[in-house]
Amino acid sequence: MRVPSLRPAGPALAVGAALLLTSCAGSSTPTTTGSRSASRPAATTAARPLVLQVATADWQLPAAVSRSVVQPDGHLLLVAGGLDAANHSTASVYAVNPVTGRASEPGQLAEAGHDAGGSTVGSHRFVFGGGTSGPTASVQSVVAGGTGSVVGRLPQPRADLAAATVDGAAYVVGGYDGSHDLPAVLRTTDGVHFTVTATLPVTVRYPAVAVSGNQLWVFGGEHNGTTVDDVQLVDVSTGAATVVAHLPHPVAHASALALGDRIYLAGGRTGQGEQRSADVLAFDPAHRTVTSAGRLPQGVSDSGASVVDGVGYLLGGETPTTLASVVTLRLVEPAPAPVASSSTGTTTGSAAGASVGSPDWLPAATGPGHLAAGSDPSVLPGPILIADKANNRVIIVDPQGRLRWQFPRPGDLAPGQTFLIPDDAFFSPDGREIIATEEDDYVVSVIDIATHRIVYRYGTPGTPGSGPNHLNNPDDAMMLPDGQLLIADIKNCRVLLVAPGAHTAERSYGLPGSCRHAPPTRYSSPNGAFPMANGHYLVTEIGGAYVSELGLDGTSSWSVHVPDVAYPSDTNEISAGRYLTVDYSTPGQVLIFDRSGRPLWRYKPAGAKRLSHPSLALPLPNGMVMVNDDRNDRVIVIDPATNTVVWQYGHTGVAGSGAGYLNTPDGMDLLAPYGLLGTHAATMGVP
Repeated sequence: MRVPSLRPAGPALAVGAALLLTSCAGSSTPTTTGSRSASRPAATTAARPLVLQVATADWQLPAAVSRSVVQPDGHLLLVAGGLDAANHSTASVYAVNPVTGRASEPGQLAEAGHDAGGSTVGSHRFVFGGGTSGPTASVQSVVAGGTGSVVGRLPQPRADLAAATVDGAAYVVGGYDGSHDLPAVLRTTDGVHFTVTATLPVTVRYPAVAVSGNQLWVFGGEHNGTTVDDVQLVDVSTGAATVVAHLPHPVAHASALALGDRIYLAGGRTGQGEQRSADVLAFDPAHRTVTSAGRLPQGVSDSGASVVDGVGYLLGGETPTTLASVVTLRLVEPAPAPVASSSTGTTTGSAAGASVGSPDWLPAATGPGHLAAGSDPSVLPGPILIADKANNRVIIVDPQGRLRWQFPRPGDLAPGQTFLIPDDAFFSPDGREIIATEEDDYVVSVIDIATHRIVYRYGTPGTPGSGPNHLNNPDDAMMLPDGQLLIADIKNCRVLLVAPGAHTAERSYGLPGSCRHAPPTRYSSPNGAFPMANGHYLVTEIGGAYVSELGLDGTSSWSVHVPDVAYPSDTNEISAGRYLTVDYSTPGQVLIFDRSGRPLWRYKPAGAKRLSHPSLALPLPNGMVMVNDDRNDRVIVIDPATNTVVWQYGHTGVAGSGAGYLNTPDGMDLLAPYGLLGTHAATMGVP
């Protein structure tokens, strides 16, 4: 087990054992979302085998955690213990709604710990072993919103283990007593009395475990300090335990989830170092075969894992940075073959599985990248869209710093058409279009990515106003799944809702000429309206530094003043009750705060490292933060665990248009399926 006082530079031997349960073939078919491009023909296919869809959830955990015990609690996920972002063992227990991301007030374990196993017997939830500085024999009860207790003892201390439930009994598998790997598979129905059911032929620490029928499957792990590729079968009815298959490569610290008739093995470590795997493997218990099923957004180990309502969840983990992000795994119908030149860039696959690939409109990468020294491309899940304001362009840059797409190119604009000073840019929910706000030209443009054409505009270029088809400094524009546009119209002190193709607003939240904070009928210079996981929108007001929740039915449920921020910009939701904003000032800052306005994290370096008018910060799936540092002419990624810049495109304070240069970048988004609107498509509300 790993002592949490520091992160060693060498091998780190620990895993967050999670409760891994069987699930019915809970196939969740994604809803087809419409847009202005809904006239594109849809391909039809005969019924085909379901495929695995891997995606980043649009919510995050209340705090970063790894090596926790995760158990289902009805329709909720129960997260207990683990290591926090400071590498300290925690005793926190909280329940989280996997649909909305909302978490309960935390309860407590009787003893803090990590590297434990968890299982449910009847209505009782147990945490077995684990520890802090060394293995423990404690068996603890888990109570959401309350304090658990020590209810029993294992026959000997045991950490780095896994646990699962089969036919109403809990089984403890693998682990380490402080000196030796432990071969005994223990059975209990009450957390007090234990019997030895089987003996593992290969003793392992940090295995991944899942259940299929009445059979217990044990994947990989570390045997005497060496990562192994064994698949071990424990038949709990006979007590037989044998090695029945082998993985394509050795792996430990992975997570396993049973979905349909397969067990999916995700992530882990493939050697003795800190290297993490992004592989998702599918194991067929009937034929004892292993196939590739896709890729995680990034290499990760030590994630908690569970299945609720037919959906698998990987919670937190390490990269080695401790994460708050959540990844979903679900079985879906295969996507129809993409129409020529209109690939969405979303998850695709075959019967064997699915993974994220580049859309066919994105040219292949060529030549060297252009990143600042010390940049780590692995911190980004994929290419990013940048609104390069003073260069009058929007571009897509990959994690290696290579320019992959640009608008406009020569010939992209129609005769007499302009594209000036794009302030912000976001992908549409289906990933086929870019919505760009040309703030100081008073117009919002929708760009078809594949054809490089502006296909729709709201506003009159060069002419400010408040009447039909007029805007006055529009800052952000978001496309809803049904194609409507939601526009933050700063100087008109309103947020507009515009129907697809229309040139008259369908609804206005706020009133031109009445700029004051009184949501939802009045707003003081709103510069952003970002989607929330509950279907509402988060509106940022420059005047007074307020953030408010807005429902498209015209209701506002709460509002908060953001303290110590002079000019808040583009506030967005990280997870339930956690919000991310920037201070568009010099020196600027990035702030995470809660619903009461209490700061949870702040990045405000001084001197040569200071931010200069940052306009937007977005959370990444790995818990890091991507920031537009406008007047420093760069886009950066900040690691909140170390408060350091770990990736940078652009030369600090040096504007330019050549390779590796930007000029006042003011907007950004991630390529599908990680884009802001793509991740919120399922929950973005309509009136």
